[in-house]
Amino acid sequence: MKSEPNTITAKSRVPAYEKIIIGPLCVIGEMLTGGHYIEVLRLAKQMQTSPPLTYPQIHSALVKESGVLGAFYRGMFPWGLIQSVKGLPVLFIQGETKHHLNKYTRLTNEIIEPLAGVAGGIAQAFFVCPTQKLKVLAVAEPRFAKMKAMEVVRRVVKEQGVRGLYDGIEAMAARRGMDWMIRFTVSAKLNEFIRSFKDDPTEQLLLPELMACGIVGGAFSAITHPIDCIITNSQKPSYTGKKDPLTVAKSIYKEAGWKGFGRGLAPKILDNSYHTMWMYGIGTFVYEVVGKWTRGD
Repeated sequence: MKSEPNTITAKSRVPAYEKIIIGPLCVIGEMLTGGHYIEVLRLAKQMQTSPPLTYPQIHSALVKESGVLGAFYRGMFPWGLIQSVKGLPVLFIQGETKHHLNKYTRLTNEIIEPLAGVAGGIAQAFFVCPTQKLKVLAVAEPRFAKMKAMEVVRRVVKEQGVRGLYDGIEAMAARRGMDWMIRFTVSAKLNEFIRSFKDDPTEQLLLPELMACGIVGGAFSAITHPIDCIITNSQKPSYTGKKDPLTVAKSIYKEAGWKGFGRGLAPKILDNSYHTMWMYGIGTFVYEVVGKWTRGD
């Protein structure tokens, strides 16, 4: 079904500030229920040198170093928990960008949806890059996992400067922008497809349906995984070369060939699907419920 250009409206509207709260809460829920450990396995796999370990071997090594609970939440406190701020910009910026493009332009939804996703993803990159760097350190070396939070920050800043906290920011901004463009666009298209079978196409989807949309959108976004490999390798403590994306990519290829860009793909698909299920599926549902209470939607 072809989308018509959006009409410009002067209707007043209060920004959806509740999304600033809903986003981080969804991230915390996802991380506490297994999302964090999926990411730990992915990071550990991506940082390996040859010969690569299997996922059961990585799990066993983590448990041996930190215990079962310690492995499950390795790097979670405080870096993973602080990283919940990545949920703060993505829903809010994406929603506000979509609203303003609808209001002030005549672009179609096919263009607006991806642009809004890119805006949310890029904004998220600047929030998440420092904590991602510190979480990589905690996963890569047990000594960092045992250090106090500010001690790790001081060491990184002392040795690498403040810029060291933003290793890989160029690749991360590109990856997050592409990543969320795909997540929101695919999820929204599936949402539209499901509603087309309902008696009332404007009816809000049920929670399981929204979660399914998020899972599919998240799975498709794993196409950006090679860029994520570049980011992770630029942040690991054992990497000593130049940290621009091209140099890091050459280093990965020299070490492992094209396979190096696919390390950790399986947990990446699972992680993206689970994360988007929370952010798009549960986040959308909670936002609609809150809207009925606060705005009378």
